[in-house]
Amino acid sequence: MRNSLLTLAVIAALASGAGSAEAQAPQPPDPKERPAPVAETSEGRQALAASQAKLAIELIERLSKPDNADTTISPASLASALAIVSEGADPNMKKAIAKVMGFGAADAPKSMALLAEARQALAAGAGDVFQSADRIVLAPGGGPAPDLLQRLDHAKILHTEEDLSKPEVAAGIDAWVKEATKGMIPEILGGPLENVSFVALNALHFKGKWKTPFDPKLTAPAPFKSADGKAEDVAMMRLSEGRRLFRTDKQFIGVDLPFAGERFSLVIVTSLEKPLPAKDFAKAGDWLSGVGFAERKGDLALPRFHASGRFDLLPALDAMGLDKARRSPSALEAFGKGASLTQILQRAAIEVDEEGAEAAAATAVIATRALEQDDSLHMVVDKPLVFALRDRESGMILLAGYVGQAPKGKAG
Repeated sequence: MRNSLLTLAVIAALASGAGSAEAQAPQPPDPKERPAPVAETSEGRQALAASQAKLAIELIERLSKPDNADTTISPASLASALAIVSEGADPNMKKAIAKVMGFGAADAPKSMALLAEARQALAAGAGDVFQSADRIVLAPGGGPAPDLLQRLDHAKILHTEEDLSKPEVAAGIDAWVKEATKGMIPEILGGPLENVSFVALNALHFKGKWKTPFDPKLTAPAPFKSADGKAEDVAMMRLSEGRRLFRTDKQFIGVDLPFAGERFSLVIVTSLEKPLPAKDFAKAGDWLSGVGFAERKGDLALPRFHASGRFDLLPALDAMGLDKARRSPSALEAFGKGASLTQILQRAAIEVDEEGAEAAAATAVIATRALEQDDSLHMVVDKPLVFALRDRESGMILLAGYVGQAPKGKAG
């Protein structure tokens, strides 16, 4: 029933918040001891919000499927986990990480400093509304560079040495994620991992009430038309006419709904005429950062909804520019010989109702060690094949053929 135009809203609470906080939220440094952080300037906030919106819309476009099912991701959680990896990345890998996170050709050290400052700023005063935690688990005997451990300590990132091939260790990581996300994300690894060099993790949770709640008495069934043209009744919430932040053009209309305290908000963008597939919302990608909205009088009808997603983000990030840099032997050398990114797992979920919204996400960046070279073969039959059913005694071939399309196996 829900299509991916609804799930665009998932990103806004995090994208407009510009990042996530550290595991043990550090106290902001005395402003007298340093210049004003770029993330605390108007220019810095706009740059960070723009990068998160760009990352969000590109991932949504790349991950959305032809059936237009929900596509729910967390740019903030991904950026936080990749920021941990960046601490031990070589210069080319740092640039690639900055690029895929939406900073484009910007200076990588400046980009990462901007992100770090934004995450610290988010930690300050967020209270019970938003929490975020980071950690990295290093394989025992992996040989991380001493200065890497110092950088992790300086960034206040919890680091431990644990064997993730042990079920109890993997289960402990999943329990940490479940606790950090208030149960919304029950697990991220789902079991032990073999041949791991490290796993960099972020988990975040948000729960806020609307500044102007929807009146439950006004919620009533109303049709919702999916991208495929099918219509189905949903629980439609309503806000009566009032002054709110809207943005509109010839194709889209959006609203920026504040939560209590007005620090966080949820951007909702939809099309004015026919339902659109996720890819067509790329034209409104910058809207997710909250740019261009202005106060106008208007009312709002919004479905009560739940959306979630579970993805390996690495293929999409490779296509966005990570591939070449991460395959370099020196890309993650500081983490130990042969370390190479192999998965970036993420789970995200959001629930929106009359009172407000609750959202959570967890990201696990997994790096494995290069295996010792051997003579073993690894055969994966994932392309056209020929076959022959033969009699070894007589040499007769009973059946032979060619399979050029995805085969339909016999059920059962």
